[in-house]
Amino acid sequence: QNKWHWFGTLAVAPNGRTICFAVHHNARSTLRCAPADGSGVRVLAESLDVRGAPPWSPDGRWIAIAARDGEAVRVFKVPAEGGTPVRLVDSVSSNPVWSPDGRFILYSGTARGRSVPLRAVTPDGRPFSLPFPSLVLDRLGDSYRFLPNGKGLVVKLGGFRRQDLWLFNMATGARRQLTRLRSGESLNRFDVSPDGKRIVFERVRENSDIAFIELPNR
Repeated sequence: QNKWHWFGTLAVAPNGRTICFAVHHNARSTLRCAPADGSGVRVLAESLDVRGAPPWSPDGRWIAIAARDGEAVRVFKVPAEGGTPVRLVDSVSSNPVWSPDGRFILYSGTARGRSVPLRAVTPDGRPFSLPFPSLVLDRLGDSYRFLPNGKGLVVKLGGFRRQDLWLFNMATGARRQLTRLRSGESLNRFDVSPDGKRIVFERVRENSDIAFIELPNR
């Protein structure tokens, strides 16, 4: 008997009445939505093999999603009420995050090792210019989250086992360091509180020990 399970982050609609999530079943992942009480689960864009979290547009009409399209993963938008998905980015792309004002969607471009360039596209598929055009991020875990007012962007920067959170001004591109973690600590997932005053994050400490094990005589 085949079983399915949901994975990744639940995405709550702006009005709080609907949640969407990815479900893995039969070697594919599909986008499903349901009322907040969990009843009446329905499948959206069943043709897409989705990847990652499905963020809502601020007006609640669309859901952005990364999905496998042929041999590559690309960013789409899906009508929240059902309908044909629209591909927004032709190149390899993932991890869409909708801006609070709805003008554009951030996404990760083609990866090179652990690193990905930060890009942006409008809801109608046109490239959007950012005030920090050459920003390169860690592709593992969460790498960027908007402040609720849209004026700032919290970004994870740094290399392997040495990462910190920075705040970027969306108008000027100026940046300010928010954390100073010790060497050997990595950031995985993080989020910004609804009032924009706090950040919750998952910190990973990687340590190793050398142990001597004496085998019994045989």
